[in-house]
Amino acid sequence: MLITADTTSPKKHQGRTIFLSVAALAVLFLWEALTGREDWSLLAMFAVVLAFSFAESSVMLPFVGKQLRYYHLIYLGTFFWIGPSNANLVAMVAFSWWLFRTYRISKMKLVEKLPDALSSLAALWLMGKVFILNNSLSEIARHGSLLPIILVVTGYYLGYSLFRVTAAKIFRGASLGEEWKKNYRVPSLVFLSVSVAVGLLNFFAGALGNQIYLLFVPFSLFALSTYKVYSSRLVEASRQLKEHSQLQMSIIETLALAIDAKDHSTHGHARRVQVYAVGIAKSMGIDNSDDLDALRAAALLHDIGKLAIPEYILSKPGSLTDSEFAKMTRHVEIGANILEPIHFPYPVVPMIRYHHERENGSGYPYGLKGDQIPIGSKILAVADTFDALTAQRTYRTPLTSAEALDLLKNESGMHYDAKVVAAFLRVSKQLMEEVAMLDISKYGNNTHLSETSPDSAEDQKLLLRKKGFTEIASTHREIYALHEIFQTVGKSLNLDDTLRIICSKLQSIVPFTSSVVYLKNKKTDMIYPAMVTGEYSEQLSQNWMALGEGLTGYSIAFNQPVVNNDPTNDFKNLAFMEKPHQLTNAMIFPLTAKNTVLGAIALYSTDRDNEPFTEDHSRLMETISERAAVAIQNAISFEYFEENSLTDPLTGLPNSRYMFMAFDQNVKKAERSKEKMAILVMDLNRFKEINDQYGHKVGDDVLVKVSEVLQKEMRKYDTCIRYAGDEFVAFLYNAERETAEKIASRIRKSIHSLLLKVRSGKEVRLGISVGISMYPHDGTDLNHLFTVADSQMYTEKFEAKAELANANGEALADSIQVDDDIEFQRAN
Repeated sequence: MLITADTTSPKKHQGRTIFLSVAALAVLFLWEALTGREDWSLLAMFAVVLAFSFAESSVMLPFVGKQLRYYHLIYLGTFFWIGPSNANLVAMVAFSWWLFRTYRISKMKLVEKLPDALSSLAALWLMGKVFILNNSLSEIARHGSLLPIILVVTGYYLGYSLFRVTAAKIFRGASLGEEWKKNYRVPSLVFLSVSVAVGLLNFFAGALGNQIYLLFVPFSLFALSTYKVYSSRLVEASRQLKEHSQLQMSIIETLALAIDAKDHSTHGHARRVQVYAVGIAKSMGIDNSDDLDALRAAALLHDIGKLAIPEYILSKPGSLTDSEFAKMTRHVEIGANILEPIHFPYPVVPMIRYHHERENGSGYPYGLKGDQIPIGSKILAVADTFDALTAQRTYRTPLTSAEALDLLKNESGMHYDAKVVAAFLRVSKQLMEEVAMLDISKYGNNTHLSETSPDSAEDQKLLLRKKGFTEIASTHREIYALHEIFQTVGKSLNLDDTLRIICSKLQSIVPFTSSVVYLKNKKTDMIYPAMVTGEYSEQLSQNWMALGEGLTGYSIAFNQPVVNNDPTNDFKNLAFMEKPHQLTNAMIFPLTAKNTVLGAIALYSTDRDNEPFTEDHSRLMETISERAAVAIQNAISFEYFEENSLTDPLTGLPNSRYMFMAFDQNVKKAERSKEKMAILVMDLNRFKEINDQYGHKVGDDVLVKVSEVLQKEMRKYDTCIRYAGDEFVAFLYNAERETAEKIASRIRKSIHSLLLKVRSGKEVRLGISVGISMYPHDGTDLNHLFTVADSQMYTEKFEAKAELANANGEALADSIQVDDDIEFQRAN
């Protein structure tokens, strides 16, 4: 059987050897027949005619189930009645005629059938030699002969079977004992029984006269009538067996296709693997029907164990963890255990159990290697791997067929059996064409049930089965899409990413033309489109509306879903030419989290979509909108806290936390573009005295005004940061030192121009010290650059301290009692 035998094909590379061998033996037999034949007679010519007429005919042996070729009987009859040499000549002439006729029909068929015809010629020639040498017989079937007949008939068939078994061993690698036991043991006993019966009849004819042969007539009639009864019963039993086999295969196929239908990522995998596996087996010369049926069933059921594997593992888009992979590897053992109680007429279970084993022992579940792995499992492994490599999977993009074939070549002999890979390479192009012709959507129509007329009751059953598969596939597609949405959305805290994921995944389970996620504005009662996908995106992205306005405004205001309604009122704020008039149907679900309506998901469809949104679509949207609302609220909250955590609440400038992030991001950019960057470290002069004398409110007002001046004097793409207290840091991107010094000079001048006016008429002038460092000239580390700039800043601060004290000392001393109400102006 296929599960243990490793078979190779002789048809191409050994055809010439077979033909030359036959030709040589045919010449020998013909020479022997012409030189040693007995007198030619009309009986010999009659035998030739019979041989011509019945060369391809056969009869099924009762109770045996094996076919018997008529030419065996013709050759033996000629042997008995007109001698061995004439029998050889009759056989040779008939063989030559058969050879010529078969060659004209098919060369391949000729090569396949030559061993059978040659074996009969060789056995007949051998028996003639034996009897002529030992007995010098010219009339073997004389009256009274018993033993010669038995020996000739039995010896002929034993010789014939020996030659056939030897040919099977040479050309197909079959076991001598197993081949003879399987195909020739029982027929040999039949030939022995027939030879004994004929010998006894001939023996009694010598003693009782030729009248004994009359007994042959009633005996033949009895045998014929008995055979007809047996044949009719055999045909009926065969028909029932075939129907049961077809029923079994239909059940197997239905189960396999149901398993296949539930996994959208491997849809059609089982059917494709079946085509590849059977094609590989035939390429290896395996043509036994039981072996091929076993391979067909195993290919359909090889992944049945995945019923016990969680969906999140089967559909995981990334690499599996060690524990997840360990769970995945159990599917082969689970599948084999599920099928173990089923009494298949061929070894299906071992093929499934070992189809993930590898030649070098690196496979699973048992780490078998080499000859320990059944050949059927090796074939399944190559077929399964090739289809997995070339099909779309959740965890990777497919390889091209050429890339997949190269991978199999590279791993031939290491992971995969070299003979199996070579057999696949020989027929890969043909098999890929066959797979391309498969209509996977018509799984329900591919069945082992008998063919029926169109629109018959059987066709209706197949249609219902197909609908059942469609429901299974649809259900699992929904489960997968929901899992993917919830898993991905749950990981994302970015609002745009969250909305984009929701919209992109929705289309795999709910049909729509355009989708819009509307959110409420925090400060007004307006609703704005936060995310738009599908057609008419440009128009819909401008579609703001008031709360309570249109279908979407109603849905958000009253927290109610709207299904299968005309969305025209949703677009009334758009210009006439901008309105998406083709959108004629809408389904809208509010986004509600913690009793707060955040917005709504609106799905619009065009008049091209004849079918409205169904109850299943509404059910899915209800589930999705609930989860989506929570994810959106989390993303909004995260962005709010993230914004506050990186922003100084007083000045609105980025804070020190943001400084480190911005530095890392811009250093990477500067490295790629070979740009320079300047870092300014700034500190207000004598700010502490102002803060202490006039209070923190005045100090805060000073800081706010200073931050405005700093931003104004910098370029638009520079970054100004409030580092701490009255200290500020600036990143000047793509700036030379000369540019940085100019900006620093402007900042000093603007800050020095600010005057603090108090009600007493006294004025206080501010000052600022600035230090500069250059990336990468002064260093590449932020701490080092900060130290360099900070050192320059303090040097400048000490130099300016005396000057500023002289200018403002008197003003500060005289205005301690002023009111906190102050204002700033720029000095002329």
